[in-house]
Formats: sequence, C-alpha cells, structure tokens
Amino acid sequence: MKTWIKTSIAAAIIATSAIGASAIARGGDCDGMGMSDGRQGMQQMSPEKMKARMAQRGEVQAAKLELALALTPAQKPAWDEFKAVLKDRGERMASHMMARNAEDRPVTVLDRMAKMEEMSKLRQTEMAEMRKAVEVFYAQLSDAQKTVFDAEFDRMGGRHGGGHHKMGSGKQDGKGTGRN
Repeated sequence: MKTWIKTSIAAAIIATSAIGASAIARGGDCDGMGMSDGRQGMQQMSPEKMKARMAQRGEVQAAKLELALALTPAQKPAWDEFKAVLKDRGERMASHMMARNAEDRPVTVLDRMAKMEEMSKLRQTEMAEMRKAVEVFYAQLSDAQKTVFDAEFDRMGGRHGGGHHKMGSGKQDGKGTGRN
C-alpha cells in the first residue's frame, strides 16, 4: 500500500478518535456555533439548506480540481466517473449528517460510545470506497498531474486537508518536528 494512502487512513483514524474523545469529554453535546464571519454553522441550518450547501461546496471543489489538473480529452471519461463518485459520496454524507442530526442524543456514555463506534465504521467504509475511486482515477494521470492531484485533493477535505484542520507533521513547510 502506498505511503500516502496509509498516512491518509491513519490521519482519518486519529481525527475520528480525537473528535470522539472530545465529544465524550463534553458529554457528546455540540452546540453548533456559527462561523466567526457571521455565516450559519451546519448544525443551525435546515436539512435542505445544509444538503444544498454541501453539494455546492463539492461542485466548487471538483471544478477547482479539474481546472488544476488540466485534463486531456482522453482523461475526461475517467474524470466524469470519479466526479460521479465524489458527488454520490457527498450526497451520502449529507444524508447521514441529516439523519444523525434528527436523532435524539444518546443519554449514557455507553450509548454515545456505541454511536461513535458505528459512525467510525461508516467512515472507514466510506474511506475504503473513496480510496478505490481515487486509485482508478489516479492511474489515468501523468506524473505532473499526480503531483497536482496530491496537493489539491488534500486541500479539498476540510479536516483531511488544508486550513487550520491540517493533520500532518508540518514537515512540508519545514516548521514541523513530527510531534503535534
């Protein structure tokens, strides 16, 4: 298995564990506070608005990735298949979030832990399916496009990518020590 795939899986597991531990520590409650710039947080949106916002964000990210890759006409069919997988995954994630938000909050620590374990298994399944789709599309790319894809796809994922959620050692910019 390629190193970047192992690293991505490890980062996803660590992030899931950290989020779960944090949720347990505060009793599993999330107040869904708004964004610092005045926008509404996902937990405060209606299910329809949340699903539409997630779909729009996915479309924008896919368009940025497509533009950055400068795909050849021969690569377009593989891109269309990959984009369909991204869209389906986004729709499933939105549906899962809406269903989870509609459920009553588990009362006991054991119930919350069981729910988090269930969510972790779902994320593992989603990650495995996404990895397969990435492998198929990645094989169609030139070496230069693979370099672009590695950087851009990493940024697309929010917690799994750029911004203040970056889950890495920081070695890329020379600032990290490998210990966070």
